[in-house]
Amino acid sequence: MNNYIVVGRLKQWKSQMWLLWAEWFDSDCAWVAGSNDYLSGVLQEDYGKSVKPVSPLASKSCH
Repeated sequence: MNNYIVVGRLKQWKSQMWLLWAEWFDSDCAWVAGSNDYLSGVLQEDYGKSVKPVSPLASKSCH
């Protein structure tokens, strides 16, 4: 698991808290903020899954 996946999941968790806040206090601004954060987190986690680690052989051949 790389850094992109961890940060993406953290953003999704934070957005769920915003959505709960929006539901409890009927706040449209909090709902929009939570929805945007959730989408950002999903995209970042997906990017982290698609990134391939650099192999040690590739870095040695560049010298």
